[in-house]
Amino acid sequence: MSRLIQTIAAVALFSASQAATSQTFTTEFDGVENPLSEGGAWSHVGLDWAKVQKSNGIAFGTQSGNGGYDDSYAYLSGFGPDQSASAKVHLSGSIDGSCSHEVEILLRWSDNDHNAKGYEINMSFNGSYSEIVRWNGAIGDFTRLQSGSYPSIKDGDILEASIAGDLIRVSVNGNPVIQVRDSTYATGNPGIGFFRRACGTNADVGFQNFTATGSNGSPIPAAPTNVTVL
Repeated sequence: MSRLIQTIAAVALFSASQAATSQTFTTEFDGVENPLSEGGAWSHVGLDWAKVQKSNGIAFGTQSGNGGYDDSYAYLSGFGPDQSASAKVHLSGSIDGSCSHEVEILLRWSDNDHNAKGYEINMSFNGSYSEIVRWNGAIGDFTRLQSGSYPSIKDGDILEASIAGDLIRVSVNGNPVIQVRDSTYATGNPGIGFFRRACGTNADVGFQNFTATGSNGSPIPAAPTNVTVL
């Protein structure tokens, strides 16, 4: 085999390998599940935080509102370190605005019984604040990395977040909101989260769909029908 042919073959093999380890996941949150699983695609191991549920097209939290920073969350697996996610926001028409309600996209997330680590990108129900927050492990141990706002947030808006290298970017409907650099976590997976205090209901805020993409990870295990491994 000539060196040229060897090179072509090596490039083709490398390209095929790269293609086999890029990931795309999308869901419309059909059906009813508590906790959220969708055929084993979603995980939640941490014992100190609430879980996510879904009901006929909406994913939302399970918090009582009295558990401190026990955000509801769920995350995927098999994604490479450079990842992005987007979700359509659900806001009910009668939110009790006397306390906090948040939707969250998670990046480079991981957890065990009493530790949850990664990056939380949150947006308040009225857009009065949006934050990039680093979770450091134990419940209530977090660092706010950057803050901003998007005051016109409404039902149906698209919250987007991405991380490439150490750069985290956040936008709404394609409009940049905030960004920051942080190199604490080099691996982990995308996910979703929700937070509220003790007013209103969990179903007041949620996501109507969710899409995540990544590269250089491993094939997603036990993929349900709404997962495509490219």
